Amino acid sequence: MGRFCNSDERFKDLLSLAGFENRTHEKGTRNHPLSAAATERNSIRSQTRARVEHVFGCFATSMKGKFTRKFGLKKNKAWWSLKHLTFNFLRYLYLSSHSLVSI
Repeated sequence: MGRFCNSDERFKDLLSLAGFENRTHEKGTRNHPLSAAATERNSIRSQTRARVEHVFGCFATSMKGKFTRKFGLKKNKAWWSLKHLTFNFLRYLYLSSHSLVSI
């Protein structure tokens, strides 16, 4: 990695050093659009990102955010466990009502 190395290349190197797989979206440039394979990879990554972002969106909007005002570690763990259980139950109901999950 030289001084004038692209920041994207440095980021990929850091991810590989940490043992992670690079899953960032690819971008085309002027007069060089993405290939069909790159477009397909971006589509798969977008589906994964959307599912993850919906979890955080649900916590932030309908479950009083992601902060707790409980005293004690046990109370906080219980609070978060109930939040996760509630979210999983709501997600199951949503997916089963849209016939994406077989009961």
